Amino acid sequence: MDWSEGIDRTRDVPVYRQVIERVTRLARSGAVAAGERLPTERELADQLGVARGTITRAYEELSREGILEVVRGSGTYIAQSAGASTAGRKERAMDLIDEMIHGMLELEFSLEEIRTYVQVKILEREQQLREFNLAGIDCNPEAMTIYENQLLYVSRSWMHKILLSELKQHPAPETLLRGFDLILTTSTHYREVLDLAPGLKEKIFQAAVSTSPETIASLASLGHKSRIALLTVSPRFAEVIEQKLGQLQLSSNIVRRALIGDEPDLIEFLADVDLVIIPPGVALDHLPGYRAALPRFKEAGGWLLEFTHQIERGSLIYLEERISALLTQ
Repeated sequence: MDWSEGIDRTRDVPVYRQVIERVTRLARSGAVAAGERLPTERELADQLGVARGTITRAYEELSREGILEVVRGSGTYIAQSAGASTAGRKERAMDLIDEMIHGMLELEFSLEEIRTYVQVKILEREQQLREFNLAGIDCNPEAMTIYENQLLYVSRSWMHKILLSELKQHPAPETLLRGFDLILTTSTHYREVLDLAPGLKEKIFQAAVSTSPETIASLASLGHKSRIALLTVSPRFAEVIEQKLGQLQLSSNIVRRALIGDEPDLIEFLADVDLVIIPPGVALDHLPGYRAALPRFKEAGGWLLEFTHQIERGSLIYLEERISALLTQ
């Protein structure tokens, strides 16, 4: 197993966090078996060309999360509890449901009564999540909307969105954030948020984010002569898109940029363009020329691509577990 595969030192995400994401993904997907030995800290550090302390930090966090097990004098291994695949988790869930139903049948509840009580408990948990105060902090509104949609899908948690620029301008950032149960930000902005609210370190959760595989695949399929236009809500999200296009050697293909709030005329904006990159879920039907320009654009072979920059699966799992633990408390 090449444990260094997929680790990119040019990314905004710290190397130690990328190591955590990769090991977690491999362990929980079943791609590596429980008990498999990892390289020593020095070996992996040499492979990646980073300081040994970077790998030490990653291994320590993975050990705390129960993903790795350190055996003194022997090495570092995938923990027995970490190797459950998605199928294994589903099987365990089905076993738990069977045990619950069996226990309630022994108490002489009917299946209809069991169904009702289960629905009641689910509604109670959803109510708890609605009352859970989660703050999301990022430098652009598009990314926060994407993160919120991810959280709604996996845990039904609503997120109060705060722009990093607004937090910096607030006279008392820590006071503003103190009422939240959990504060979500990205690895890129974690240090800035911590500096603004040092007393809330235990509440701040840093998530690793990356461009979705679907978006990368679509961009990678572009020809080098494709003419690209960017249409975003904020300049910062346009910078995120440009950075990814630069990594794919496509930044020189950008011929036009505009902000949706400036209401560009789509007839002019889409002229001689092959691809328009937009944030997920944005509405364009209020822009001038929409009804005439968009059908013409698509008939000519042009297409709209929603650029999704999302929380990575490993971080999303950690976040779900953190929220669940706080609700239990």
